[in-house]
Amino acid sequence: MDDLVYKKPQNSATMSPSANDLFRLPTLEDLQEKQLSELLEMAQVRFGMKGGAVKVNLTPLEIHSKMTEAQVLKALLLAPQDQRPDLVLYELSKGNIDCRIANQILASLAILEKIKKFAMTDQ
Repeated sequence: MDDLVYKKPQNSATMSPSANDLFRLPTLEDLQEKQLSELLEMAQVRFGMKGGAVKVNLTPLEIHSKMTEAQVLKALLLAPQDQRPDLVLYELSKGNIDCRIANQILASLAILEKIKKFAMTDQ
């Protein structure tokens, strides 16, 4: 009589991973690299570098790949406040800034926005 319970074949090609592999957690570097690659992909899709064409109406900035984080932040101060995160993502999608710098700038902008809101509620 046939067995009614499915049993996975046990050969070397279909062996399950070892117990060490099952419980291995990603390192901080693994997570950071994944975050940066997802940030770049999201920026490229959002601004039409991947996929269909998109019309972008942002304040033009003179940002290039040789700029430091401080120089990029200084350039962003010239742009309207509501466009700053989008400008960072746009420049990232064009390859004008590095993923790590873009991530740090976006975090800095978020912190500055929270400080501003906190200061406004204190008054």
